[in-house]
Amino acid sequence: MKSTFPQCGKTQRGVALLVALLVVALATVLIAGLLDRGGLAAARTRNALRAQQAQVYARGLENYAAEVLVRAQGQGLGYDAADSVWAIPLPPTPVPGGTIAAQMSDLNGRFNLNNLDPAYDTQGVWRGKFVLLLTALKLDPAIAGHVVTWMDATVPATVDDQFYLAQLVPYRRAARAFAHVSELRLVAGIDGDVYATLAPYVSALPEGTPINVNTAGVPVLMTLGANVTQEMAQAIWQQGGAHFSGVDQVQKAQPALAVIEHPECFDVRSNYFRARGLITLDGLPFEFDSLIERRSGPGGGIHVLQRNRGGD
Repeated sequence: MKSTFPQCGKTQRGVALLVALLVVALATVLIAGLLDRGGLAAARTRNALRAQQAQVYARGLENYAAEVLVRAQGQGLGYDAADSVWAIPLPPTPVPGGTIAAQMSDLNGRFNLNNLDPAYDTQGVWRGKFVLLLTALKLDPAIAGHVVTWMDATVPATVDDQFYLAQLVPYRRAARAFAHVSELRLVAGIDGDVYATLAPYVSALPEGTPINVNTAGVPVLMTLGANVTQEMAQAIWQQGGAHFSGVDQVQKAQPALAVIEHPECFDVRSNYFRARGLITLDGLPFEFDSLIERRSGPGGGIHVLQRNRGGD
């Protein structure tokens, strides 16, 4: 009769080997998880510190922008143009941990959406000019009605409300002025392509803000009147080099422009600017936008009205 003890020993040794391999595998997974968790924690800490550092740099860029705006105002030119001191960009500049760069743009050179508020635009003057802008951009003029309705707080219900409530995530119209241009993406009739076309030419500023003819682009200049063609607007724009000292000078420079419709809607000075800072730290990009108001006269000065992080 043969003994089975040697075979039993081999089986036990095989089980022990499998158990040992399992323990080693579990230990490896555990150690890898701990190392990975530690690496993530270190990355989070680094990103948080860099974000705080970027915010400090962004405040510094705001102070720099304020000084530049004050310096430009001190020149006493009486107008703002696309080549004014504030328009000179700050090139990438080395700072501890990375670089900073900045660019300032004139928001008065854009069409102010909040001028369309029915409570302010009682005569529909600005609505008519917005239709001209939409036409210049080859967009549906009916968008003007949707934008006006979006802000109208007096109408209890509209056809647009049915559109908003039928969306995958239902919402209601704002019934107030725009806080940011990006809100246009919620308005009926404005999809991604329409927004990409319209956004560079509009702003969200306090009601009554005029358009600076020196810094406005060609489509915005076509709101000077219904008879303004693209060629006329380009002649007024002067490749971005317009330096009109008054709105009346526009007609002298462009005789074909018989009359400026509602000249009170235009100016040659600006009060609202966007300071955009691009900060790179340890290869991480941080983008900041600040809406800055420059007030003149008694009680004037530089005021930061809004801060945003990230691009449009």
